[in-house]
Parts: sequence; C-alpha cells; structure tokens
Amino acid sequence: MTLAGLFKLMQPWFALRRALGYDVNSTGAQLATEKPEHDAAQATDVQSQSADEVGESTVLQEEPSSSQDAEEDVGLDTVLSELKLEPGKTQAAARQPLLDSFDLKGIAERIRSGKAKRILCMCGAGISVSAGIPDFRTPGTGLYSNLQKFDLPYPEAVFEINYFKRNPAPFFMLAKELFPGTFQPTPAHFFMKLLHDKGLLLRSFTQNIDSLENQAGLPKQDIVAAHGNFDSAHCVRCRTEHRLEHVRAAVSQGQTRCDCTSCEGLVKPDIVFFGESLPSRFFQQKATDFPQADLLIVMGTSLTVQPFASLIDKVKAGVPRLLINREKVGEADPEVAKARAHHGLGGHGFNFGEGNNRDVFYQGDCDAGVEELCSLLGWSDDLHQLIRQSRKPEHETHNPMRHASM
Repeated sequence: MTLAGLFKLMQPWFALRRALGYDVNSTGAQLATEKPEHDAAQATDVQSQSADEVGESTVLQEEPSSSQDAEEDVGLDTVLSELKLEPGKTQAAARQPLLDSFDLKGIAERIRSGKAKRILCMCGAGISVSAGIPDFRTPGTGLYSNLQKFDLPYPEAVFEINYFKRNPAPFFMLAKELFPGTFQPTPAHFFMKLLHDKGLLLRSFTQNIDSLENQAGLPKQDIVAAHGNFDSAHCVRCRTEHRLEHVRAAVSQGQTRCDCTSCEGLVKPDIVFFGESLPSRFFQQKATDFPQADLLIVMGTSLTVQPFASLIDKVKAGVPRLLINREKVGEADPEVAKARAHHGLGGHGFNFGEGNNRDVFYQGDCDAGVEELCSLLGWSDDLHQLIRQSRKPEHETHNPMRHASM
C-alpha cells in the first residue's frame, strides 16, 4: 500500500479524533483547546510554568475561542459508521438533562436541592460596568474605543508588553483611572461574597484587574486573579519585586524605574499583558478546582482571551453551566455541538441549542441576573444587606491616583 493510500485510509480516524476534541499531528493527539505556544524568553521564575507542565499556552493571547475550530468536512456519524461504531453508543451514552429547566429557575433549584455545593465563578469586565468601569469591547463606550486619545497603533497595544517597554505612558494614563480606590463593588461582586458566606463558593476566577472582588469582602485565597492586579509590581527587565508604594509611584508619575542601579528597567504592576505568562496560581488552582466543581457560573465576559476562555470546558461533563451576559459567547459550532451531544460527549464550548443537557443562558446585565437568581433562591435580603454593610458613602470613595500629576 502506498503512503498516500494509507493516509487516505486513516482519514476517518483522524476526523473522529478531531471531532472528539483532539488535534492530530506529528507529535500525537493533543487537545485542540490546549495548543502549546510558550515564549520561553518571556517566562519568569515569579509567574510562569512551562508549556510542558501545564499542557497549554501559559501566555495571554487574544483569539477566537478554540471551540469555533471544531468544524469538520466529515460528519461524526459518517466517521463512526466507517469505524463500525454505532451512533449513540460511543464513549458515553446520550446524556440526560441535568436541570429541571434551562433557565435561572433550573439553576436555583439545583442550588436549593444541595446538588451545587462547590460553585466556581468566572468573571469578566461586565461585572464591573455598573461600578463605572467600562468594559473593553463595547463599541463607543468600551475602554478600547476610548483609547484613541492615546494615539496607539491599535487599542490592544496598551496591554502589550513589547509596546509597553517602548512607550509606557499610555498604560499608566489608563492605570490612573483604573487604580483601586475609585470604584465600589457591584451586586455581582457581592453575590460571590454571598456564595462564600453560605459555604458554596469554591473559587472565583476573574479576568479583572480592579480588585473589586476583594473589596466586596471576598478573601484573597478565594480569588484567582488570572490577569493579575495592582497588588504588587516587578521590574520588567530584572524581575526585582517592588513594594506597593512603588506601584503607586509608577501610576502617579507615569512611569518609574527599578531600584537596581545596574538595571534601570521599567517597574510595572503585576497585570498580565499580551505576551506575558499568567501567574502560576492560575494553573495550580485550575488543576485542582475545576475537577471538583459541581456548578459553573460565568458572568460578564466575551470569552475571547486565552487561556482563560478555555476554562468553561474544564468542568466535568455532568456539571451545569450558567452564562450571565449581554450576548451569547463561547458557543460551540451548532452542528458539532449537536453531534457531540448525540453521542454523549461534552466540551468544546457552550451548547444552548439542540442536545443541550446542562447549559443556561441569561441575557442581560450581570447585576440583573444575580438579583433574579437571588430572588429565586430567597436570598434577596441577604444580598441587599451585604451591599448596605459594605458600601462606603460616595464622599468617602477617593482615589489619590486620579488627581496626581503625571
């Protein structure tokens, strides 16, 4: 048999592997959602793991969710037929619905029944919008739309490490507006604190750098700041750690240099930029928390930044998932989702259509979503009491960075 003939014979097997979520290449089958793209030159002892250790990219990168990459020319049923596997009797039987209804009522019943005791939350900029912090991508009002005054080559450059090294001023101008102390937590933040107080929160994974989860009273050990925050800073050249006072100086002065006399590198708050490695704690907690979770709540995120976006597929197939967002995001290709559901397979994004057995979408603002969920759970008074107790009067909320000279 010729090599070409052998390759043709193996195509159904390759197609099945890809349809089940694997990328077949010369090095073997690897999860398509976990494509190693690690820049060793940018890895550091402080906040990195090798791609071999974590099995996926450790570097912040903006790209469409890999769940969109699963389209195949060969249908899954066709492949199974060629492999003499009976549809519906693959690795798992077709799954039964995990919720009484695919809405907030179904999620509330799941929590009330005691079946959700280890709840994971995933949060994006949308949970902080009502605090007065713009999200990133809303046309006209998002941060990226408002960055034109900084004369950037493109909006995302403000969070790119190589651009920062050449021109740090735009980032520090933006950081002055975002520095903790200006804004107050939203009902969505207090909802996670309420889950913690009731002993139901396993962890909150957040993309946000505003630290409002902690300001709402959530202990730091219950928060994974996937993209870092302003709590600490390091020199981008020699990686020397600097105190919080140095962070304030960096933000207020527009930039500051390393204390190391032989270095004179820029000091940057430990906010993860595109091209930088995520904190090692992100990977450590991902590995331990997601296999334990029995409910996933995703709020206010576009799910376009990896590797954070891929987390929605890290919970087990028998775990319900709730998305509270202004629009649907992170969806699998409809045909692939249908085929995978038919054969009892999970992963590859949300499935809100045919074959869905666990995913719920609430369309609207995050605050409205958590308010309605709390109402269904009988927790409204508890939520409002937390908000009243924790919020400062407006005249007490002050950010010294906002009025500091550049």
